[in-house]
Amino acid sequence: METKQGIHNPLGLEVIDASGYATGQLTWDDHHVAAIADSMRRHGWQGAPLTVLPEWALSCSGTHRLLAAEAAELEQVPAVRLVDLFEACGLDLEAIVDAEDLSVSMDRPEILNHLPDDIRAAYTLDDII
Repeated sequence: METKQGIHNPLGLEVIDASGYATGQLTWDDHHVAAIADSMRRHGWQGAPLTVLPEWALSCSGTHRLLAAEAAELEQVPAVRLVDLFEACGLDLEAIVDAEDLSVSMDRPEILNHLPDDIRAAYTLDDII
């Protein structure tokens, strides 16, 4: 499946307006953000989509890319919903959250550890601790 911007879409990838989204990360490298923003102005979005919890306007990944997209004035960015990523891996996010008494918005490291290592790496979720 292809999106309107030609991005391969195996997981129900959406192109979203991410303005107002947060990542929960309190620090970032302004120089890195500026370099990514410059690249985005020239080439558009590159790399993995954001993994998002749209109900909370929260991105599980991509602090630098999210800030750079805003600086580059991109109106939309590619994103995949966390629940869809779990489903594609044969996992039931809601069942995991319920069984382990976790909060999707607060216990992200514990939840993301249920995903296979290669999926966490591909969606830049492997460094969330």
